[in-house]
Amino acid sequence: MWKQIKLLGRDRLLAEEIRPRLKEGRGFVLTGTHGAGKTAILEWISVFLKKDVTTISAEWTVKEMLVQMCLDWAVEVRDDEGATRGKTKWQVAWMERALLKETDKWLIVDDIQKVTPTKLRRLKLFRDRVRIIAAGVPPFRQEELKRLLWGLPAIQVKPLPTDVMNRIAIAAAPVLESRTPIGEAVHASRGIPGQLIHALRGEVTPEARKVSGEEIDLSPLILIGLAGVMITRYVAIGLESTSLYMLGGLGMGIGLIVRFYLFRGMEAQRR
Repeated sequence: MWKQIKLLGRDRLLAEEIRPRLKEGRGFVLTGTHGAGKTAILEWISVFLKKDVTTISAEWTVKEMLVQMCLDWAVEVRDDEGATRGKTKWQVAWMERALLKETDKWLIVDDIQKVTPTKLRRLKLFRDRVRIIAAGVPPFRQEELKRLLWGLPAIQVKPLPTDVMNRIAIAAAPVLESRTPIGEAVHASRGIPGQLIHALRGEVTPEARKVSGEEIDLSPLILIGLAGVMITRYVAIGLESTSLYMLGGLGMGIGLIVRFYLFRGMEAQRR
């Protein structure tokens, strides 16, 4: 029931974008904001593929990732002497050696934007051996990550329209025992299912308040203003104008005060 709720409104995406690529054996990258429903889609993909598939998170440790891959792919792990060892004894080197023999498998990686260089080096070992499906929040700035994902088409998980969000809210509210009005929760979600769930639970989180493109970066304006004040003071020195020099100093003080309280407010909001 809960899985069906999380996938409401994604029928067209699954049918037209994802299912054909899975049947053709092609990997891809799911992109979208936090809470857009990427993880729910990955769970659906894992069920659809049924076998030879493993799902890991880039937030896990290297050992946790490799252990999950070995378990899901039913890989036999042997030590340096060639003896089969139990899961509690597995070492990273043994697992890597066993996994590198595997081909024609599916590797699903969630939260790919959080991957570290150490984990990237491990994942690159499997790039040409298995089919990769990744999901994350762009932009992907790491050059090594870009190379790992090179050639994989991007499928964007977009915000949902209001009527679909209403359907999700009506279905999810009884499950969550929510007391938040449906209309209020849908309005706060702005088309993002994950934010809708937070709203229905009455939770206030940074993710629930922020929407891509909503925040305005005022840093450039502050820098320009401070630069203008400094130029004014230098001009005042050249013209030997005491009043202009004092005006520049006053502007500098006001600018620093505004900067202090502005950044303090932004930090408080992030918390």
